Amino acid sequence: MIRTLFLLFLATVLSGCGFHLRGQVELASVMSAPWVTGQDPELVIDLRRGLRQSGVDPVKDSAAATVFIDLATVEYSRSVKSVDSKGIATGYTLQYNVIYRVVEPSGQALIANSQLSFSRDLIYQSTQLLQKKEEEKALKASMRDEIVGRIIRRLSSVALNIQSPAVGLVVPV
Repeated sequence: MIRTLFLLFLATVLSGCGFHLRGQVELASVMSAPWVTGQDPELVIDLRRGLRQSGVDPVKDSAAATVFIDLATVEYSRSVKSVDSKGIATGYTLQYNVIYRVVEPSGQALIANSQLSFSRDLIYQSTQLLQKKEEEKALKASMRDEIVGRIIRRLSSVALNIQSPAVGLVVPV
């Protein structure tokens, strides 16, 4: 009985403070029909999926868009971090750099060019090549998920600013 009451109280408190499950971000109506474009098809697909999880339906026709999300620059690189005594690479640094912008159909920028950068280290022995290729794929997917999450959180903050513009301030004379 006490446990049930506590869980009910906890659920009420969490819902009242604006708690949302991961991936659940409220976006303003201006974000209701985004057009997502970019150079990295995997990232575009992941961003569209993330937007759908936030209750927004990305459009397939740019003419129907309420806002354009442009992944202007997407660069994924892998650089050698360490080598063994034979000169064989035993570690890499994986880097994902994205520059994106969000523009209304009128041309007004809601988010000017913004840069996101993520890096992860991948260390292995030359005998573990196959396993590390799979680990690299998983790390790359994880970095894409982080990029999507950051973009969507940024969209929610922009949406909040649009929904509740500053009310005129009264300055005492």
